[in-house]
Amino acid sequence: MKVKCEVISDVGLVRSNNEDMALLLGEKIRDSSLSITCDLEPDNRFSAIVADGMGGYENGEVASQLAIDSFDSFLTQLPDGLSLNDLIIKLKEWTKEINQSIIESGNGSGMGCTLCGIFTYQNEPYVVNIGDSRTYRYRYDFLKQITTDHSERNRLGDESIPSNIIYNALGIPTAFIDVIKTKFVKNDKYIICSDGLSDMVDDDKIGAVMGSDHPTTRRLLDLAYQAGAKDNVTIIYLEILEM
Repeated sequence: MKVKCEVISDVGLVRSNNEDMALLLGEKIRDSSLSITCDLEPDNRFSAIVADGMGGYENGEVASQLAIDSFDSFLTQLPDGLSLNDLIIKLKEWTKEINQSIIESGNGSGMGCTLCGIFTYQNEPYVVNIGDSRTYRYRYDFLKQITTDHSERNRLGDESIPSNIIYNALGIPTAFIDVIKTKFVKNDKYIICSDGLSDMVDDDKIGAVMGSDHPTTRRLLDLAYQAGAKDNVTIIYLEILEM
């Protein structure tokens, strides 16, 4: 399988530091960007994950670093031959362990982070989500949000509730992980992003970029900047070139 990959992580126009972090093919990205096209053998494990830190200066960036480092190690050390049910159990166990680690590291500071993205295991792709970062798929000229926002606005269907009030994140005692088994199709395009993009740029505009001849993370970041870039913005773009 051949995959075109891009990632960019930017502080935005308002925040003084970047609490987001991305993981792409083992590379940890913050305040930088990366573009690569890779050939994945069936036994390769692929990761494209975004973590959005919470808790104020330094706390959030520590939480996102802990989560990204931990997920990278988890995927690398995951044994072969697990069934879907056993894989989900392992992911839930990992969530419980890293969640406790972040709570203890925060020492009551409210430190935490979201975690969202795609990984492959035994040549099958999975989407994972904790919080309100998002994974979108663009297929057959249609943009679809694959993940569900773990926000009070979404849970209650009340647009008057601020979008950043969430009921699930690493660092919250009741944290949980959504796991969605999916399938790659040639020419699929994916966006994984922190809410610094999705809160600033609506789905129609994201879809228009994805459907263009040259979709890039830079073009999406520019849209966030045009809208004020009030938060950190981290975006991963994936395109399935060959199966």
